[in-house]
This record gives sequence, structure tokens and C-alpha cells, in this order.
Amino acid sequence: MKNVLVALEFYRGPLFEGIAEYARIHNWHLSLEMLLNPANIPWGWDGDGILTMLIRDETLLLKFLRKCNKPTVNLEGRLLTTSYPRVLSDTRQAAELAFRYFRGKGFSNFAFYGDAHSFRGQDFISVVKAHGFECSHLYENAITWKEELTATRRWLRSQPKPLAVFCWTDYAGARFVDMAHSLGWHIPEDIAVMGMDNEELVCDCAAVRLSSIRTDIQQVGTLGAALLDRLMNGEQPEPRNQLIPPRDIAERGSTDTFATDAPLVTQAIRFMKEHHASGINVSDVINTCSVSRRGLEKAFQKNMGCSPYQTLLRIRMEKARTLLRDGHDTIAAIARQVGLLDPKHFSTLFRQENGISPRNYREGWKTAK
Repeated sequence: MKNVLVALEFYRGPLFEGIAEYARIHNWHLSLEMLLNPANIPWGWDGDGILTMLIRDETLLLKFLRKCNKPTVNLEGRLLTTSYPRVLSDTRQAAELAFRYFRGKGFSNFAFYGDAHSFRGQDFISVVKAHGFECSHLYENAITWKEELTATRRWLRSQPKPLAVFCWTDYAGARFVDMAHSLGWHIPEDIAVMGMDNEELVCDCAAVRLSSIRTDIQQVGTLGAALLDRLMNGEQPEPRNQLIPPRDIAERGSTDTFATDAPLVTQAIRFMKEHHASGINVSDVINTCSVSRRGLEKAFQKNMGCSPYQTLLRIRMEKARTLLRDGHDTIAAIARQVGLLDPKHFSTLFRQENGISPRNYREGWKTAK
């Protein structure tokens, strides 16, 4: 029985679940001295391998790992100064996913809230700027709730609205939603907020239910354990760094809006949201809004960065993802509920929009839960 130490700098439930799943299947013993108290470093421990999380330079934990000199895998660790192989979530892809989602809803004002040293935040700011937009930031501070509320009030007053805010964790996202809500801002109409990791209990307990990027942290734990197993068996696998892409976005109330102050676009989107299930098309939108096709196209490109057809499709796909996650209807029934009568056509559009079939999306969601 291999003895593996779990030495994380802080506890993350899904990450540990992935490790524990692999350990059960392969009959490992997990040493959990540090699991609930990361400061409890077990000096003198002598086992077979270590699963760690290094997020800071030159800590006691790193000193301990070097002294142990055992096969080690760094899970979600962003330090590049160590030679340990890493398995971590792809924060750049997550940032791209968040930006495309917000931009598809018409936002042109962006901001990040979270830790100043977060790679998630750095990647989001970089992605936004690479697409030609500015990205503000509000960094968390180790201050009292009242002091942070005052700082948030001052910062929010200076930001253009409507504002799309990406938060580095769901905990930070829920806190930001609670602060903005208590300060009198409307969420999501004034400020749309997205977290990351889809910690459902946290997301559901915010003042407005929090949308979140569903990362595959459990898979990080499972693949990290598998990599460590190979190292303990004397292999030197390549590549030594594995990036795990995000799965999708769990959409909730904190982003349930479209950002535009153009009356024509607002009227068109309202009509799409109210009637998309009845099989409408862009011609129906044009007739309702009493505008030319060219006029509607120009208004959407200017205010939403996409066409009316793309907006209508996104509304349908948002509804379809919700129905696939939360219900048990057949694919054909879901296609009808979003206004697409041909299930094959619906499946093709869903795959183009989401990179996965409706059936595999539902199965992946259930497996992750």
C-alpha cells in the first residue's frame, strides 16, 4: 500500500475528492496531517510520494518538500521556480470563456475583483485588453468588512455602467455580490458578476445567485494522483505540465441580463427572450421592431458585437443548457422548448456553440455533480 501525503496550502473540496477517488481505486493510504491545518507540517514524515499545492515562494512547505525528496506533483500550483511536475486548471482558457460570455451579452466595461497576485485575474485582464477593451480591477484587502465596503463603494462609483465583473473565486464573487447589493446597485442590470469553480453552495447563498465558470478541479486531483503514481513507479512522463480546460459556465441570476442602452436593441432582445420558444427567427424580430434588416444588423454589431441571429441563438443555448442540467426531458423535447423543431439541427447548433453534444453535456454535468 503506497503512502501518499496530501500537503495542500489550503483545503479545496473537489480537488481532494479527485485525489481520494484515485486513492480508493488504487488502494493508497493518504496521510492527511495537513488537510485541515496546512500549518501542521509533518516534519519527519517518510512515505512514498506527495501531492502538494505551492502558491507562494520559499515557504516552510517548500523547505519540507525539498527535505523529504520524494516524488511530488504540484496541483494548481502556479510557482514556476520549482521543478515539480504540475497539473492545473487552464486559467487563460477560463478568462477567454468569461470574456466571450460577457461580450456576447453586450458588455464593453470589464473589471476583475480578487487577489492582486491571482493568475486568474492577470489572465482575465490580459484577455480583455487583447480584445481592445480596458479592464479595471479592485483587489481584496486584509481589512474589516466595513473598510472593504467603503473601498468598494468608492470604486464602484468611479466605474462605467453596466459593468461586467469577473471574480477569482466563488467566495470572492459572493462577497462582491453581497457588497454591491447592499450598496444599492442592481445586479445584474448595473453590475453583472461571475465567479469561478462553481461551488454550488456558495453560489446559491449570495444575495443574487452567482454565475460561475465550472472548472474541472476534481479532474485536476485525479490526473495529479495518476501522474504521481507513474513517478513513484520510476517513470518520467511527458509533458510534465498538464493544463485542464474549464467545462462551461453555470448561469444564474448574477449575469441574467443583456447590456445595452440602445432602445432598438433592447426591444429586440426583449422580444427574443419572450418568444424564442415559439420558433421565431430574425425576420420576426425585424417585423416587430419595424426596422430594416440592415438597420437591425448595424445596431446589434455596434452595441452587442454580434448579429441578431447570434444573439437569438445564445438565448436559446442558455435555455437549453439550463434544461439539460436541471431537467430530464429528451433532447427532442428540449429542442422544441427552445424553438427548434428539428432535434438534429438543434444538436448541430448546440455542438457548434458549446463544443460538445447535448447528450454529452448532460452526462458530463451529472458526472461532475
